[in-house]
Amino acid sequence: MDTSWHITGKIKPHDLTECRLQLHYAIQFIAATGTALAEPLSDYSHASLDWNPDLAVFMGAPIRATKPFRVALEPIHLTSILLDKKGETIASLALAQKTLVDGMSWHQGEISKLGADASKIEFLSYPPDDFPDHPLADGDVFPGKRYADESKAEAGRQELTNYYANTHRLLQELVDATEDASPIHIWPHHFDMAILISLSGKKDGELMTIGIGMSPGDVSYNEPYWYVSPYPYPSPENLPSLAGHALWHTEDWVGAVLTASKLTQDSAEAQEKQVRGFLQSALEVSKALLVEPS
Repeated sequence: MDTSWHITGKIKPHDLTECRLQLHYAIQFIAATGTALAEPLSDYSHASLDWNPDLAVFMGAPIRATKPFRVALEPIHLTSILLDKKGETIASLALAQKTLVDGMSWHQGEISKLGADASKIEFLSYPPDDFPDHPLADGDVFPGKRYADESKAEAGRQELTNYYANTHRLLQELVDATEDASPIHIWPHHFDMAILISLSGKKDGELMTIGIGMSPGDVSYNEPYWYVSPYPYPSPENLPSLAGHALWHTEDWVGAVLTASKLTQDSAEAQEKQVRGFLQSALEVSKALLVEPS
């Protein structure tokens, strides 16, 4: 397992949108399978994914079957994989030149061979204005060799993968050191990697929590960004200043944000120090905002 920080910024953060959308659609096979076949959990995390640093794949929940398995995605080459309990490959499908329908047919066929009821698997339905649109949704194929810049697309997917790998390590450190922190989840709706820290007591009648994570980009920011969001949301008035070129996001939700375009390019060590410092300092600020009187 590589635990070093992978420097980002080789590709401009705002130029990663197309690669992000490809990956966002490609992980839906994992989410669909988990929703249909994994043991249901009250927080719906059976539909979520995790980043496996040993295999360098996005991986779904374990599925009980005659031959137990997980669905995974190797992101650089856009390859769907079925893994056994030991993490060995059972079957794989390169998504290049495949439609979503092609991919779903393959998953259902291979999963049926493992003794699970694959007929239950169907793509998740999201609010129409709250999931990114893309030609893939209308039958287009995943980019493949017919694209002259496929090597560029792979480089973009590698860049995005670096954001997830880097963030996973920092979040795992927080989980290990923080009482009442949830496991790390990658949520298929927004494709963000996050943990949730629960605090004791209530504020304004609501349980107090702090969400900490990384989004690869969305309607709020068309680039990757890290966030720390206290809940109940504090008033957007007179929020304290933040270190490390971070800012407060106050439209629709309130949270401290560090965008990828504000990340230093001095070195991998400097990047890690900046992100780690942001997460730790924003967490302390968020705790203080929650415990202060309303």
